[in-house]
Amino acid sequence: MSIVRVTVRTFQSAEHATLFTGISANIPDLLKKHGLMADCRIARSQEKPHEIISIWVYEDEAHMEAVRKVLAEFSKFPNSLNPKEVAYQADVLASIQVGGGG
Repeated sequence: MSIVRVTVRTFQSAEHATLFTGISANIPDLLKKHGLMADCRIARSQEKPHEIISIWVYEDEAHMEAVRKVLAEFSKFPNSLNPKEVAYQADVLASIQVGGGG
């Protein structure tokens, strides 16, 4: 059973949110370097440009722990931007994918 984790980060300004998304562009290379695959979407709120939402889908607990361990090493600088962070985690009951897109 897969796990989904949604994190909402509210930054002090839209500029800090933009900086965070720029830093996040390094995540794929960082995970590949550690031999990890990931399914993630990072989005900016349409109503609040200083709010960034990330949606991660993990294969299982072990995969989530491995990815989050690598991201913890990486997150020191983004966390210096002092975002307020709210996270939700749940077991995936169904996954619906129709056609391409992303």
